[in-house]
Amino acid sequence: MGRVLAFAVRRSGQALVSIWAAVTLVFVAVTQLPGDPVRALFGFRPPPPELYARIRSDYSLDEPVAVQYGRYLRDLLTGDWGRGLPSLRGDAVVPGPAVLDVVAVTAPVSAVLLGGAVLVQLVVGVVAGALATGGRWTGTGVYAVATLLVGTPVVVAAYLLRFVFVSELGWAPVNGRTGEPAAYLLPVLALAALSTGYVALIARVEVGETLRSPFVLAARGRGLPPWRVVGVHALRPALTPVVTYVAANLGQLFVGLIVVEGVFGMPGVGGAILGAIQGRDRAMLVGLTTVVIAAVIVANALADVAAAAVDPRVRVRP
Repeated sequence: MGRVLAFAVRRSGQALVSIWAAVTLVFVAVTQLPGDPVRALFGFRPPPPELYARIRSDYSLDEPVAVQYGRYLRDLLTGDWGRGLPSLRGDAVVPGPAVLDVVAVTAPVSAVLLGGAVLVQLVVGVVAGALATGGRWTGTGVYAVATLLVGTPVVVAAYLLRFVFVSELGWAPVNGRTGEPAAYLLPVLALAALSTGYVALIARVEVGETLRSPFVLAARGRGLPPWRVVGVHALRPALTPVVTYVAANLGQLFVGLIVVEGVFGMPGVGGAILGAIQGRDRAMLVGLTTVVIAAVIVANALADVAAAAVDPRVRVRP
């Protein structure tokens, strides 16, 4: 237990450094994009000089990048994650929404989609991989389906599921903004499809190798039933690479989340990021991207700690 705790502390320190580095890179990359976001608010008409200068001053856009970065880090540490760019109603300036408010509204939707996708990966992928070791025909079937899933991009899976079950059969809501529980099923399946194929292939190989290990052969020699040999003795050590893959794949899931939420009209973080990109809202884009990156890094750290608790070999890695 003490070694797991020490590993958790060390991994937490690494996660904090990674979050700081990621925040810095995102801030610099987004703030250096070409174009003037304040000028874009006025469209084709020239902005009034005083109003233009006031908006730039309110959002610290008239200061050097280093000063903006320092102010942004200070605000992050004090719980102020910034605001989106304002909108104009005539000559009146309407303040943009706070990033925290947008996150509070959209994060639950994305959390359900991501949590459901991870659950599908682990349950369906691991069970399919374990079943693939049960016989030649079962193994061939699981391998064929898993390979098909791996070769199917998220956008293709999303549009295919929407066409079949929404447009043709009418079994699911047309728009995810209705909030109906059924609206989450297809996005979860589309988001999880590709990764579930990878998990099934990884579990198939790992469980197959573990079944040839001496301790598993000893368990079989004691007359234990096959389900117990696979489910208890062979599956636990095979889960470490599966958990590692699922954690490392979270970043890719967030990329797929933008596509899935756009296709199914889900009001989540991915859709908000897409809206910030389309609206050239740099402040909102920096804030939301920072939240996503921090969530991915923290989830990876938690997955590493979970893997260390299952497999002692992980604790000695640098």
